Amino acid sequence: MNINYFILSFVLIPLFAFVITMFTKEKQEKWISDITTYTIGSVLFILTSFIGYWILSGSNNLNIKEIVLYQSKDYTFLIDFYFDKVTAVYLFVGSFISFLIVRYSSYYMHLEKGYKRFFSTILFFFFSYNFTVLAGNFETLFIGWEMIGISSFLLIAFYRERYLPVRNAVKVFSIYRIGDIGILLAMWASHHLWHENITFQKLHNYDLVHEHLLNHSFEGLFIAVCLLIAAAAKSAQFPFSSWMPRAMEGPTPSSAIFYGSLSIHFGVFLLIRTMPFWEQQMAARVLIGFIGFLTAITGYFTARVQPTIKTQIAYASVSQIGLMFIEIALGLELLALIHFV
Repeated sequence: MNINYFILSFVLIPLFAFVITMFTKEKQEKWISDITTYTIGSVLFILTSFIGYWILSGSNNLNIKEIVLYQSKDYTFLIDFYFDKVTAVYLFVGSFISFLIVRYSSYYMHLEKGYKRFFSTILFFFFSYNFTVLAGNFETLFIGWEMIGISSFLLIAFYRERYLPVRNAVKVFSIYRIGDIGILLAMWASHHLWHENITFQKLHNYDLVHEHLLNHSFEGLFIAVCLLIAAAAKSAQFPFSSWMPRAMEGPTPSSAIFYGSLSIHFGVFLLIRTMPFWEQQMAARVLIGFIGFLTAITGYFTARVQPTIKTQIAYASVSQIGLMFIEIALGLELLALIHFV
């Protein structure tokens, strides 16, 4: 059994379906919705089977180096995929939720102007989601992170003929850029710290990480703070919570898939993925826990006074993710994953 093919299929199947929908006529609603539903359904089936095989095989972490993008004397930039329990949980939940929502959307979006555009964007998001979750290094993660931001912008501004959705999409996209700066700075600093493109698998080497942090404590804290900024911006944590209700301007199914369940949790994913690095820094843990606590409190009280169900759900999600930040800061990675599910 070639594991590489299974890992690749989680990315290539939705990408192939996305390309097909781009060449499908707008009026072929059933064909478009069937392609999307069967694509995500097949990924869910293959993934479930693979996870079962992976668990029976010992649940060993898998690191797969795919494509070298650029190579110099000192650095090699490559697409690197990584599969562990965090990847398994996020992929399964993402596939399951996406499958339910596209089934619902096939009826909800019937005769809606932009039907094809909606499902094409959902497929692009699903491809980006899987790509990011499978990322094995910062470079691969950043590519997926950007694609998720683009698909978010397109769905918030889905009703492009109206002023408010477009304005709110630009607002959200601008805050996402703050998160991008956080990740870029973390990547830049990590290159100086490690003198290589460190993989997430290598971060699990406690002795290696501990040795580097002992000699470069300031650089380590700087990277951790940059990661926290990126996570807070992506997951609408304090002080970036204001973009969350504005993101609800898109169609209701996209609000569900992005800001009620999946996309909003990528800040949590980033912190869990890099946890072996920053968990040795008490200052970073305190900052993460404080941001989560502040967001959970303000999100709870803000949700209580919202006049619409969409904004109530938005701030409820923000508040719950704040609790996840606290759980992660306390080192309760498994509890945070269960909370996410």
